[in-house]
Amino acid sequence: MSVKNFDELHQQHQLWKLDLLKSEKEIKALQAELTDLSPKAVTTDQKIQLEHLQNALIRHKVVVNDKLGEISKVDKLMSEDGADTDKLLVLEKIQQEDMEQFDRLFSELRKEFKSFRQLLD
Repeated sequence: MSVKNFDELHQQHQLWKLDLLKSEKEIKALQAELTDLSPKAVTTDQKIQLEHLQNALIRHKVVVNDKLGEISKVDKLMSEDGADTDKLLVLEKIQQEDMEQFDRLFSELRKEFKSFRQLLD
């Protein structure tokens, strides 16, 4: 999405923040479910997969917090007098790419989690 002004950029940031906060809640729910599933992981491969998923969820939670911080920093830059429009548009492009990558990776993690859950059921 190419933004034409700071209002559009701010609106995009609000959407990203909501998406990230939803992802954070989903991560917490997946972590709780993984805790419940852990006693069912009896083979070495299942235990390795369990640990992998635990680590992936922790990493995604860190990324969510990092992204929220980055969005807030850009919002602050936008609010400053004499904000460099070109610099902000470059940052917006980077953030857009980062959000697309996060969404893709989180979607892959969901699929992996679902497969693990089905394996243990």
